[in-house]
Amino acid sequence: MTGDEELLLAVANTDHGHHDEFADAASVRAWWLALGRPATSQAVEGVEMLRALRVLIRGLALRNNGVEPDLSRATGLEALGLRLDLAGAPSLRAGEGGDLAHEIAAATVTALLREMARPGWARVKACRGDDCRWVFVDGSRNSSRRWCAMAGCGNRAKVATFRDRHRREVSTS
Repeated sequence: MTGDEELLLAVANTDHGHHDEFADAASVRAWWLALGRPATSQAVEGVEMLRALRVLIRGLALRNNGVEPDLSRATGLEALGLRLDLAGAPSLRAGEGGDLAHEIAAATVTALLREMARPGWARVKACRGDDCRWVFVDGSRNSSRRWCAMAGCGNRAKVATFRDRHRREVSTS
């Protein structure tokens, strides 16, 4: 897995279960430091923008899994002013310095653009489970994985399909 994939998965999976790493400024800072990334800015003002970026990445990963997403909730990204940074490897950096959320968003958008240009981008998928949407890298030979885990989401989907089919058979008898 590339560093770009790792960052995209980390951002996309920040709100899963009962804990949201993008709940507030303190959560964002703690999450970023737990990833081993340097927090060069003290302020964290663009938390809503990070949530929108999470929705965008999940939506694009869901599209890679054959589901057309609703990206209407991915608003607020237009506030992210990015500038090209040619020092070292070309990347983007936040137009407004001094805000950790903008720096995280710039690093994530850079990773997203690089990853989308790679052949393996189609393997970055979001789980088809309506109540899940965990983002993962499909390592299957034929890139046919649909769920984050067959034992959980895949099993629930197959049981639901079986029950629907059984109900239809019973109602037509």
